[in-house]
Amino acid sequence: MVYVDSTNHNSRIDYVVIHATAENFGESLRLLSTRTENPVSSHYLIPEVGDPSYPRSSLRVYSLVPEHRRAWHAGASYWAEETNLNDRSIGIEVVNEFECTGTDLPVPEIELDKVQCHFVPFSGQQIELLVDLLHSIQERYPGISPIDIVAHSDIAIMRKSDPGPLFPWKQLYEQGIGVWPDETLAAKYLTQFSTELPSLNTVQAALLALGYQIEVTGEYDKQTQFVVRAFQLHFRPSNYSGEIDEESLALLWALLEEHRPDELLELQTIGSF
Repeated sequence: MVYVDSTNHNSRIDYVVIHATAENFGESLRLLSTRTENPVSSHYLIPEVGDPSYPRSSLRVYSLVPEHRRAWHAGASYWAEETNLNDRSIGIEVVNEFECTGTDLPVPEIELDKVQCHFVPFSGQQIELLVDLLHSIQERYPGISPIDIVAHSDIAIMRKSDPGPLFPWKQLYEQGIGVWPDETLAAKYLTQFSTELPSLNTVQAALLALGYQIEVTGEYDKQTQFVVRAFQLHFRPSNYSGEIDEESLALLWALLEEHRPDELLELQTIGSF
């Protein structure tokens, strides 16, 4: 064997997907590490304080799958023109016993008004562990774009709602992880949209440009409701009804200006404002 280091390669890891387990630690560990009828896994599992199924006195990050191996955490997924994100992502499960009903049907049968969720806060100790883990991942994979640290609900918009509106995305952003709408930019667009909202075609194209899976139909259809809800779960958690409003659009446009400027320029060229 002759070894020659080629310069023509890059990291397999381009995304991080954050999940909430909907189960306690013991059941989460079982499901993620043993063979079941529907086998799933993740690269990491972060326990919760006060969980009687957790055997240790202090929280530890559990490593379940080596980062260079593909874990089965994302399922059918889409973000920024990429599908099957298992192939190119690190999955992190955070123990959190939230509950959702109405999403266990075949995708064509899921209706937004039938989806009911009860979300549970995350503990400070969990988030501290998660932040440390994410910082270490960023050091190992500096090519991961902040906008590609996403929620499970961002990449599987009709099937998933986790980690939910109580997950502290803004806190993570303040510690150098992920993205959050700039307040000054959002205020600018809020003023712009207070008199006239963009056309529905343009709104759908903007959501697609940010990374969400959506077809531009010009109709406020089921896919659009769920995509808007997914955006709101992440970036406007105070109200995630799926209804299009000027505040949500101002946040969306602020993110595009900062993180997808070329796509925003194209929208401004061909879109309706």
